[in-house]
Amino acid sequence: MKTFNYRAWMLTLFVAFASMVMAQKIQTVDTEGNPVGYASVINADNGKVIGTTDLEGFLDNVGGARSISITHVAFSPMVVNMGSLPSDGRIVLQDAKFELPEVTVKKKEFVYVQTYYRVFQMFDDTLMYYRAGITDNTYNIRKKTISTQHEHFSKAKYAVLKVVLGGLVGGVLDDYSNLSTKNLCLGNNDGKLTLEKEGANRQRVLYNDTLVGFIVDDNTDHLRRLSIDNKAYRKLYHADNDSEKKAKKREKRDEQHMNEVSTRYMVYQIDDDGKCRPEDFVSKQIRFDYDKYSRVLKKDEHHRLWVEVYSTDRAYVDKKELKEKIRENKVKMDYQNLMEFEKNHGIPPLPENAQKSLQELVSK
Repeated sequence: MKTFNYRAWMLTLFVAFASMVMAQKIQTVDTEGNPVGYASVINADNGKVIGTTDLEGFLDNVGGARSISITHVAFSPMVVNMGSLPSDGRIVLQDAKFELPEVTVKKKEFVYVQTYYRVFQMFDDTLMYYRAGITDNTYNIRKKTISTQHEHFSKAKYAVLKVVLGGLVGGVLDDYSNLSTKNLCLGNNDGKLTLEKEGANRQRVLYNDTLVGFIVDDNTDHLRRLSIDNKAYRKLYHADNDSEKKAKKREKRDEQHMNEVSTRYMVYQIDDDGKCRPEDFVSKQIRFDYDKYSRVLKKDEHHRLWVEVYSTDRAYVDKKELKEKIRENKVKMDYQNLMEFEKNHGIPPLPENAQKSLQELVSK
């Protein structure tokens, strides 16, 4: 008669459980069950970035993490114990609540919208560059044009990196914080983009009949969310519009940027007429992830760059009131003031481990 080997049984059980956790797929959804794409997933125990959920909210593997931290520009951050997840791996995110002042339409020339933005550049798991700032956006209602003023604070692990990114990329980063008059939420389709209804409050965004994103309306909080697979969209767009010379340059760049993921996510308030206007902007995130061969380290290095933008003030103003508004909202550009600004305006904080890395970078 065979004896029961308790240790072997426990070992088998542990291995089976560990394998299940390591390979567990997750999906981020909102309270209505709509998939939420482009949520950042971080190992809550060691602070390492695991990845980003795809357009449909899926991430195939959490890499053995026992608990994960999830952040998203449109939702409240949360920490999830992997052992407590249902078998389908669904994680329900709760809407972030931003205290934006209500605006009443008045016969005035301008709309003033203040945005706060922060930028992170990481090589593998090392935070290399940080930039945060405030943009004063002025929308001319009659001309339908936007002008901006930028102020920012930045830090980098190496002085040369700060110079390069500040000088060459700084203008591009500032542009990300600008309001836009050209996007699907505002009714301006870009090129061959079309919308296709899918359910009561969800639309598919198509380019030449190829899915590149979704629009989801949250009628409870009167919000419209746009998620775009930027890499897929740009690939289709450039195939239609690039010259042969431009196409070759882009192919060369794509060869250097391996496994690239590029995404956009925007949130607007929905007006009573079901439309969005520039002053209805709430938040935005743009992400770039790719592998690039490092000649110094002689290995592939993973690059991550993401930008988060939040609306923090808005008002209909005339010229005099506009100047007063910009003067009132002026903030001294240093790390402590910007952290206080985030707290006062309900901007979701960074995960604790990312905040620690940032503090170390700022203290140098």
